[in-house]
Amino acid sequence: MRRLALLPALLLTFALAACGGSATPTPAASAPAAASPAAASAAAASGGGGGAACAAAPAGAAGTVTVTIKNFAYSANPVQAKVGDVITWSNQDSAPHSATLDNGACDTDPISSGASASLVFNTPGTYTYHCKVHPTQMKDQKIVVS
Repeated sequence: MRRLALLPALLLTFALAACGGSATPTPAASAPAAASPAAASAAAASGGGGGAACAAAPAGAAGTVTVTIKNFAYSANPVQAKVGDVITWSNQDSAPHSATLDNGACDTDPISSGASASLVFNTPGTYTYHCKVHPTQMKDQKIVVS
């Protein structure tokens, strides 16, 4: 009888261990190194390239390209940048906003009024983005990285 009482506890332990995350991060998928610039651009535009296409800029990194957010609009469309440029969104509006890639690969998280947030793009291409706080108002924006 005692063995039967231990069985559910043992099964629960194995089930929880199987659901737990790995301590080793899984690398993000990236485009093959031999891909042409046109193929990389097409992959980026279609959502390919995974999370390696862009990342949050390092703390204190100076913005190379600035996008102003004011009156529920982004200042430039498209945003023109080069690979490695730091694109900084400066929120001069009364509400929080974000710059969120449509494919979900990168996101600034909500930027408070008077604050800014930056992303770095490592892969050339055309990226579409929107504000995840106001997705029906602030959408169809583009970032062109060459």
